[in-house]
Amino acid sequence: MQQSQGPERIVTPEAVALTLDLAGLGSRMIAIAIDMAIQVGVFLLLSLSFAGLGLQGTSAQAVLLVSFFLLFWGYFFVFEGMWNGQTPGKRMQRIRVVRSDGQPAGWSQVVIRNLVRIVDLLPGFYAIGTVSIVLTRRSQRLGDLAGGTVVTRLRGAPAPFAVSLPPDSFVAARTLDTAALTESEYSLIRSFLERRGSLVPAARERLAAELAATIRPKVAGAGAWAAGDEALLEAIAASYRARYRPSEPVLPAPPPA
Repeated sequence: MQQSQGPERIVTPEAVALTLDLAGLGSRMIAIAIDMAIQVGVFLLLSLSFAGLGLQGTSAQAVLLVSFFLLFWGYFFVFEGMWNGQTPGKRMQRIRVVRSDGQPAGWSQVVIRNLVRIVDLLPGFYAIGTVSIVLTRRSQRLGDLAGGTVVTRLRGAPAPFAVSLPPDSFVAARTLDTAALTESEYSLIRSFLERRGSLVPAARERLAAELAATIRPKVAGAGAWAAGDEALLEAIAASYRARYRPSEPVLPAPPPA
């Protein structure tokens, strides 16, 4: 059995380290029990309304059956898609659905994880889903595994702000080796690139030069860099990020002059 709940450190595609506080089986089961109680309550109100209006017969039963189907399936799709990965039960338990890399879950992840819910429900009241949560390292039911999601506690770290890098930096990154660069050094570079727009030109240039002089000895290939200090920091960030985002489109480096 895997130890599946509690803090877990991940590295996002932005190469930022996050600690996700994974929700355990207990809070997730309480949340689903609350959600199911809400669904049952709404369905009972619909049934009583039909009875009060005197609606009976096959047509009334068909409408109730369709209403039950839409209520059961649409409930999770709508709430998780529009409430930032939460349902009323999850909100009461202070947990939410996020992507496996710590980013907010989108509609595609929400749709996939909830389509597989029918399998997690089998053979009754989330038996397969419970076993999957207990056995997987990251407390994922089958829907989470299929949708690429995890369930975390709200006190987990927020999603990082994405730093935009020019396409040329990914080309130049092929000439650099950032294997010796530490996480804290990359965070320092990323912090500068994130805030440089708010600096006056003189301070921005000076800070880039100081940071490049500090980082340059740690990056193989940076000694022969002929462009500006800020461009070097962008290329270093692109090279470091590429280690955590294998699918990043990187063009071949141009031949040396």
